[in-house]
Amino acid sequence: MSKEHAKKFIDHIKKDDVLHEKVKSASEHIIKVAKEHGYDVTREDIKTELKERWAKKEDEDFFPFSEAPGF
Repeated sequence: MSKEHAKKFIDHIKKDDVLHEKVKSASEHIIKVAKEHGYDVTREDIKTELKERWAKKEDEDFFPFSEAPGF
């Protein structure tokens, strides 16, 4: 996906409640996978940890999640 498509997709998520819910549901699946592997986490826990790492310039090239609604 091009950078422009990524930008448009994120803008679409912001405007479309149905799409927003789909993205949010996808993030719930990620939390379920984490829990299946023994991690007791929430979306907020993961979001906070990623923001802290990115602020410190850690894992800058590792983007398993985004700032899109849902994470």
